[in-house]
Amino acid sequence: MSTKEHTGARVLLVDQHQDVRNGLALLLAQNGHTVCGEAENRAEALARLPGSEATLALVDISLGDQGGLELLDDLRRFRIPALVYSMNETPETIQRAFTAGASGYVTKREDPEVLLEGLREVLARGRFLSPRAAQSLASKALSQKDT
Repeated sequence: MSTKEHTGARVLLVDQHQDVRNGLALLLAQNGHTVCGEAENRAEALARLPGSEATLALVDISLGDQGGLELLDDLRRFRIPALVYSMNETPETIQRAFTAGASGYVTKREDPEVLLEGLREVLARGRFLSPRAAQSLASKALSQKDT
C-alpha cells in the first residue's frame, strides 16, 4: 500500500516513558495509524517535527523538567493538532491544556477505545474530551455553583 492510500494518522508520540510509547505505538499500528516519531521531552519533539509529516501529536503534559503545556503551544504554531494523553485529571490542568492549544484531552485511566475515539475526532478537526476529563470539569463547575 502506498502512503497516499494510507488513511490513518501520522502520529508523533511524546511521553517521557518508553514503555508507554511502546504500548501506544502498538495500539496505533493495530488501528491503521503510523508512528512517525517519538520523543521523551519537548526538545526531542521539536527536533523530530521537521520532516516527520505528523498529522497529529499525542502528548503527555508531564514531561519532566520540560512541560508538555509549552509543547502544546509549539505544536499550535506548527499547525499540528495535539491530543493530550495524561494521568493528570485536575480541572485546572485540563483547562490549561486547552488554553495552550490542545484539541483534545484523554486521561490515561480511560479504555483504549476512548483514546482512539479522541484521535479520530481530533483528526476530523474536532475537539474531544474524554469521560473522566469531562467529569472532572463538571465537578469543578458544580462545586463553584454551590458556593
